[in-house]
Amino acid sequence: MFKQLATFALALSLLASYAAAYTTIMKPVSQECYFERLKQGNHFSITFETAGKLPIDFSLNDANRVPIYSMPHTGDGSYSYTSTGEGRYSYCFKNNAPHEIVVNFNPHGPEDEVFLATHDASPAENEVRKLSHNIEEVRDHFNFMLFRNEVHDQSVSDTQKRMFNWSILQVLALAGVCGWQIYYVRSLFKIRGVV
Repeated sequence: MFKQLATFALALSLLASYAAAYTTIMKPVSQECYFERLKQGNHFSITFETAGKLPIDFSLNDANRVPIYSMPHTGDGSYSYTSTGEGRYSYCFKNNAPHEIVVNFNPHGPEDEVFLATHDASPAENEVRKLSHNIEEVRDHFNFMLFRNEVHDQSVSDTQKRMFNWSILQVLALAGVCGWQIYYVRSLFKIRGVV
């Protein structure tokens, strides 16, 4: 009974964390920005990954649109930041490729990271908070791996279907060529009177 309950709780927590991740399909040569309202001292972190590790540009800008951090041509990454001022911070993904790119990202705003606040806490409590934050990052990475696995499984399934259809087409073409050759050879011998 306890084992089933623990399995259910684990599955429920994985589903809840997977629902917190965002996925977007970026059009060719486009940029998408998302915003987070931060107060001074708030902590913000983000992890992201593209399907197939295709390169995109990532940037984090402060409230005055001044770049704080950027990662050009990367397929995945993570970044944490503690705000120095109040305002609307933005994080942007830019696709410079001539094709669509799927981006899966998981932002953690101030409401998600209350545990990182520096208040009167014992060193043990601070270490537990850091451990909790690291566990969230591992869970995010696990969700990215699940997402990547789904993409690869779909790709393998599509390839198998195409190979099956192509082999059926080859069998039909081979049977048609064999039938035509038999018909042609028989008609050739009928004309000569051998058959």
